[in-house]
Amino acid sequence: MLTTADTSSPEPFTGAFGIIQSQPDERTSVVALEGELDLGRAPSLKWALVDSVDAGYKQLVVDLTRVRFMDSTALSVLVGVNRSLDVGARLAIVCVNTNVLKIFELSGMDGAFAIFPTLDEALAHVRGHTARIG
Repeated sequence: MLTTADTSSPEPFTGAFGIIQSQPDERTSVVALEGELDLGRAPSLKWALVDSVDAGYKQLVVDLTRVRFMDSTALSVLVGVNRSLDVGARLAIVCVNTNVLKIFELSGMDGAFAIFPTLDEALAHVRGHTARIG
């Protein structure tokens, strides 16, 4: 089972889709996804992030470590949520899959997001402990 504290290599893809939300502290929400993030599943991502924002979390991490495919609909969700954040709120993305990273690059959105290879680095960023590297 996926846990947001697990920063080791992902297990083999099972074909299922899932979202796990966790709150490592009172200001931070981590939304970890597994599977294919497409038109049919993008609304689940949107509502998970909107729920976190509505609950008052100012530090958001979207963990795409176990996402094997992402389309432009999911990217639009991330853009929309990122633009709606209050001043002082931060969003970071964890992603190492080159196919998923490619959608950020091809759309020119790789510079609009703080993208990190590990959960620890993304958490440090949203907590204000590091500079943006991605």
